[in-house]
Amino acid sequence: MARRVLFALLLIACVLLLAKVSDRYSWRWDLTMQQSHSLSASAQRALDALQAPLEISAFIPEYPVQRAEISKLLAPYLAHPTQPSLRFVDPVAEPVLTRESGVTRHGELQLRSGERREVVGRPSAAAIDAALNRLALKGERWVVGFKGHGESEVNDTPGGLGRFVRRVENLGYRFVTLDPRQTQDLPGNATLLILAGPRQTYDEHIGAQIRQFIAGGGSVWWLLDRTLPAWTETELGVSVLPGVVVDAAAAQYGLDHPDNAVITEYPAALFEPSPVGHAVLKQARAIELSEREEWKPVGRLQSSARSWNETGDLRGRIARNPALGEQAGPLTIGVALRPVVGVQSGRVVVLGGREFLSNDQIGQADNAALAIGLLNWLTANEQLSAPAAARDQDIDWSPTLAAVLAVGCMILLPIVYLALAWWLRKRRRRA
Repeated sequence: MARRVLFALLLIACVLLLAKVSDRYSWRWDLTMQQSHSLSASAQRALDALQAPLEISAFIPEYPVQRAEISKLLAPYLAHPTQPSLRFVDPVAEPVLTRESGVTRHGELQLRSGERREVVGRPSAAAIDAALNRLALKGERWVVGFKGHGESEVNDTPGGLGRFVRRVENLGYRFVTLDPRQTQDLPGNATLLILAGPRQTYDEHIGAQIRQFIAGGGSVWWLLDRTLPAWTETELGVSVLPGVVVDAAAAQYGLDHPDNAVITEYPAALFEPSPVGHAVLKQARAIELSEREEWKPVGRLQSSARSWNETGDLRGRIARNPALGEQAGPLTIGVALRPVVGVQSGRVVVLGGREFLSNDQIGQADNAALAIGLLNWLTANEQLSAPAAARDQDIDWSPTLAAVLAVGCMILLPIVYLALAWWLRKRRRRA
C-alpha cells in the first residue's frame, strides 16, 4: 500500500514539475516532411539579413478568431532569435494609422524594418517570405525577361514561365518583360536578364544591348533553344554541340524517354547549400567551352557518363556514332562564367535547355531547387538561396486508378473478408 501511495505522489510531482516547466519554456516540433510549420530557409536568412528589428502590424478588428489565426501563422517568425514583434491594430478605431501604413483593407499586414516597409495583402507563409526578402534586399531589384523573339511567355500554359516567375517574386524581386526592339537600354535597377529560349536570332542592336548590360555589371541567364549568336563564342568561349543530349542514366529515375539529361552533381561554387537529388533537362543541348582571356568558368552542370549528343532520329534503337561527331559523356549542359579579376562585368549562366523553367518542367525532380540556386548565384544573392524542393507531394490519381481503388476497397475487400470469416466459421464447426 505504501509503495502505491509513494508512486502516486511521485507521479503527481512529475506532472506538476512538467506543468511548471512548460509554463516557463516553450518548445515547438515540426514533424511534417515539408516543415510546413517552420520557417523556410530563405525566411531565416532574410530575418538574419535585416538591418533593423522586424515589427509586424496586423490590421484586424477585435475579431478573436481572425487574430488567433494570424498569431498561429506568425508564430514561427516571432520565435526567430531576432525577436520580431507583433501588434494588432483595429482599423476601425485607428483609421489614420491604417491609411498611413498603406493598408487598404482588413486583415492585411505591415512588415517594417527601420525605414523600410512592406504590406502583405493576403497573409500566407509564401507572401510573408516574399515581403521579408524584399525588406532584406537593398533597393528594388528587377529580373527582366526578353520577348518578341520566340522566348517562353509568362503565363500558366505548360510551356509558360508562370510558376517560375511567382517563385522569383516570392524571393523579393520584381519580374518584368521587355521587347528589346522597343527600348535602347535596360532599366537601371535590372539585376538579371533572362533569355528564355529565343527561337529567332537577336540582331546586332540587341546583341549590343546584352553585352552592354553584362559590361555594366548585369547578369545574364541564357536558356538555349538551338544555337547561340557568334559573339558568345568569340567573347565568352561558349558554343553549342550539334544534336540533343541522350542520357541512358535517365531510365534509373523512371524517365522512359532517352532525351532527358540527368544532373546529380552540383558545383560548390554555385550552390550553398547544394540541392539534394537530381535535376532533369529535357531536350538539352550540350555546350562546348573554349578558353578566353576575360572570362572563366566557375562551375559546370553535366550529364552522366552514359550520355552523348545524339544527332540522328530519337525513335527506335539509338547508339552513339563517333563518326558523326557524337561525343561521349559526361557532357556540359550548363556553365557559369565570371569575369577575371580586374574586369567589371556581371555573371553569366548558359543552360542547354529551353524548357527547363517551364511550368511542366520546373516541378520535376529537383529542378526548382536548381533554378533558384542559379538565380541567387546570378544575382550575387547566395545568402537567400532556397533549399532543395520539399518531398511532400499531393497524390494525383487518374480517374481509372481512382475507380479501381474505390471498387477494390469498397466492394472486393469486404467480400474477401466475409468469405474468409465464413470459411473460418465452417472450419471450426467441422473441428
